[in-house]
Amino acid sequence: MKCLLILFLVIATEAANETRACNDGKIRGVNAGGWLLLEPWITPRFFEDFDANDGNQQRIVDEYTVAQYVDPAEYREKMKTHWATFMSLADFQRVAEAGVSHVRLPVAYWYWDVEAGEPFPAPNMDENDEYSPLYYIKQALSWAAQTGIKVEIDVHSGPGSQNPFDNSGRRRDVESDIHWCCDGSDSRHNIERSIAVVGKIASMLKTWLDSGIITWESLYGICVLNEPFAIPGLRDDIWIALRDDYYPKAYEAIREHLDDRVFVNYQGAFRAGSEFDDYFNDFSSVSVDKHIYQSFGFDWCGVATLPSEEMYQVHYDVSCGYRDDIINRNKPTFTGEFSLAVTECQKYLVDGYHVPYHPPHCEFEEICGFYDAGWDTFPQEQKDFYAKYFLAQTEGFEYGDNGAGWFFWTMKTEDQCAPEWDFIFLLDNGIIPADLCNKELVC
Repeated sequence: MKCLLILFLVIATEAANETRACNDGKIRGVNAGGWLLLEPWITPRFFEDFDANDGNQQRIVDEYTVAQYVDPAEYREKMKTHWATFMSLADFQRVAEAGVSHVRLPVAYWYWDVEAGEPFPAPNMDENDEYSPLYYIKQALSWAAQTGIKVEIDVHSGPGSQNPFDNSGRRRDVESDIHWCCDGSDSRHNIERSIAVVGKIASMLKTWLDSGIITWESLYGICVLNEPFAIPGLRDDIWIALRDDYYPKAYEAIREHLDDRVFVNYQGAFRAGSEFDDYFNDFSSVSVDKHIYQSFGFDWCGVATLPSEEMYQVHYDVSCGYRDDIINRNKPTFTGEFSLAVTECQKYLVDGYHVPYHPPHCEFEEICGFYDAGWDTFPQEQKDFYAKYFLAQTEGFEYGDNGAGWFFWTMKTEDQCAPEWDFIFLLDNGIIPADLCNKELVC
């Protein structure tokens, strides 16, 4: 049986060479957001149903509180059903047909490490059990092998929360309430837990590689922590802990199991790309991940109030202007998250699950009224803007030797609830080119 499985993977890998990979070394990828780590704005109905069953108390707002307040047996069944149905092989096939080369797969630390006081079930290390998240990680890597895609395992949540957002697994309503590190306790405990987690992930992947369950060709690398809240001037202490402590030790933990065929990826942590230039230069196969959105905050909401043509041009100029930054980097640097959104109007997007949802930095009712009215209400000129906006952003991200490419956030949303963020929806509607290898240059 094992021989047959290895033969199948070899055939799948050969078949992958017949897909539309562009063969230019650039990453053209999508995120599998909202699948193995919940985010309310990606799956709003999932959270609204839980909230309704909980008496509309609005206390179930992230995956931590799902585990905390939902009956354990129901939690187990709901998660298994979600994992089994939200993503499919057909989704991987659809994006691969267009030339997508990579999928970034967000995962949670508690799949490998749960301590007393945390509400999550004990880690289930049986990758053959459909109630274990490892089953779906393995499944994603199998789908990748079948479709010629490479996967990056993205540690999207850190113990104690590395940022205050619900995408860390636990939303914090006060930005200073971060306990991954640097909380005044002088404790490195959650940093050590995170190092152990990336080591366990690397060990698991090496076991699967050695047994032929997955292939080297379907594995890009491991992002060691998503969006640590190292805001310049506000949380430089987190940046120092990342740069001088966690990032080097996470590299060592991965290299104990996986050689430089696998990239170690450092997320940009809200810092300038130049801050990585003088560090980690003795490490092999290291890349940097910048998240670049033109939608969050008062400034971008203000841009959305401009006359249409003027607003469009601002976004084109900023997108193309990224080339001036990426050309100076000395490490492969990709944009691990971006979208076509130009506001934060999408329900539950900023500050998470609140009913009713009010975008905290965009209080112009006519703006959110326009963007929330639905795709079919947009004039053609708005849809044409989105198409050129995608081209401009991706052209910037792919520019030069170290413009390593991009991952769109995200592959799909529940019931196509967020069109500006839904890659498959945009692809099916002709906004994203059907052939990413031969897209028009607009910068």
